[in-house]
This record gives sequence, structure tokens and C-alpha cells, in this order.
Amino acid sequence: MRYLCPTLLLRQSGVLLLSFFVFVACEEAVDLDFDVPKRKLVLSSSFYPNEPVVLKVSATRPRGNAPASEIIDAQVSLFEGNELAEVLTYSPGLEHTMPGYYRTLDFTPVEGQQYTIHVSVPGFDPVTAISSIPEPVAINSLAVTNLTRMVEGDQVVYDYFLQIDYADPTSETNYYDLRISQLVIPFKVTAAGDTLRMDPVPKAVTTPRRLAADGESVSILLQDKAEDSVLEVHLQSMIHPRTELFDRIVAELRTVSPEYYFYQRSLVQPGELSGTGLEEPVIYYNNVNSGLGVFAGYNSVQQDFSPVQD
Repeated sequence: MRYLCPTLLLRQSGVLLLSFFVFVACEEAVDLDFDVPKRKLVLSSSFYPNEPVVLKVSATRPRGNAPASEIIDAQVSLFEGNELAEVLTYSPGLEHTMPGYYRTLDFTPVEGQQYTIHVSVPGFDPVTAISSIPEPVAINSLAVTNLTRMVEGDQVVYDYFLQIDYADPTSETNYYDLRISQLVIPFKVTAAGDTLRMDPVPKAVTTPRRLAADGESVSILLQDKAEDSVLEVHLQSMIHPRTELFDRIVAELRTVSPEYYFYQRSLVQPGELSGTGLEEPVIYYNNVNSGLGVFAGYNSVQQDFSPVQD
């Protein structure tokens, strides 16, 4: 006759007992004490003087903060100071490609005024955000130094330093988004041997450390500058000489609100903040009260320069 160890018997009984209680528990409702985050409205708007205010409205998913489907039944009001400027009108987007948006039809903002956006949607907490358009700052000069030309396969690479001087006011803190792009002139040779030039189109300008997508500009966020200093940026332009001519370098100096600056700065990937040692996840800046996103004004001036004569 074989005997079971008492300890083993207890363990086996325990398993059977546990299985019994699990089976019984499945027959009863179980209250799980989990907090489901309330959905929040998400706003996105960068507005410019004398142009309509355009605002995109979406919402977070029930769990997490990822944007979900757009909101088409919002009540959106824009105030200039304490006065109602206009109730924004919804414009449907292109199906499956671009979301719809809300916009002003008659009112355009101006620099130096404070603007408040109010958004309410059934089932959501109403949200507000405040921003303004700063005064523009002029570009004093553009210059190119150390221009070299290299042939790489079927491309010509122009390597150079772009020097930008701008009239930064010294009596106040200013924020900037300097955007640098380039234009090329596509052309083709006809059967008769004539060169047919087309209208200039944007093409990526890059830095030696960072490649850019077609048409993408270099964006540099700045806060003031030292008096009498000149900003210098190392750039590269790539041209297909059989189909393109180098046209112009375009510098757009955006004078931006603090909301614009800190939101765009929060979008910069940690690897792009060289020398900062930043390794923690980025926390996106948000100026929407009771919601998420950004509502921010900016101003802009442009100047172009032709460093290459083909």
C-alpha cells in the first residue's frame, strides 16, 4: 500500500479549494477600482496677423492622451481682450486625408492684442487658451561664407555657412523660430535644344548632422541674442544639375509668443538637444486650460539670398 505525504495532500486539497473559489467568483460581479481617465479636448492653432484664425479640435481617447477622431460639434468663440471677436465656423476636411477645422470668416487678429479661445463640446469640460501676436523683428542681413561645391554621384552638394543678423530688441525677452529653406528651378531641355525653366519649388536644405525630407525647412528655436552678434548656421544644399538650378536661400524669422516657443521646444527629440544630457521622456508643453494642445500667435518676416550663380 502506498501512502500520500500529508504535506502533498494539503497542497493538492489547496489547489482544489482554490479552483472552487475561482469558479464561484466567476459567477458574481466583481467591482474593479480602476479610474478611467476622463476624455479631454485637444486644441491646435498657430495664428498670424491679418489672416483667419484656424483651429483644429480633437479629443483624447478614453485611456491615454493620444488624439482620437475630430470633433465636429464644438462651439468655438474667439475674444479680443474682453470683446467677442467672432464665433468660428466649422469647415469639413478632405475625407481620409485631412481633418476638418474651425476658422474665422470675417475677423483677423492683429499684433499687440490678447486673444482668448473658448471651446465647449457636449460631454467634455469646456477649455480656454490665451495668446497674442508679438511685434515683428527685421532681418538686417544675410551672407554666405566658406562656400564649397562637391560632386556626389548624380548630385552637386553645396556646403556653406549662412550668417544671419537680426534686430533683436535688448530691452525685453523675445522668442524666435528661424526657418531656413531653399528654392530650386526645375528645367528640361527640349528636342530643339532649348532650356525650358519652370517656376521655383522648395527643396530640402539640410545640415551636416541632419537630413531633411523634400521641401522641409531647417527650424532653429532662439531666445534673444547677444548684442552685435551674428547667428551662423552650417548648411548643405543638394542639387541634381541635369534637372535643377540653384535659386535662392530663404530665411523666415518668426517672432513667436512664449506659448509657441515652449510648445515647439517640447516637440524637439532628446537626441536633437546636443550636450544637454536629456534622456527622460519629453513632456509636451500645454497652454490649454482643462484640456491639451496649443493656441499660439506668431509674426514673420522673410529675406532671401542667392549664393550660387549657375
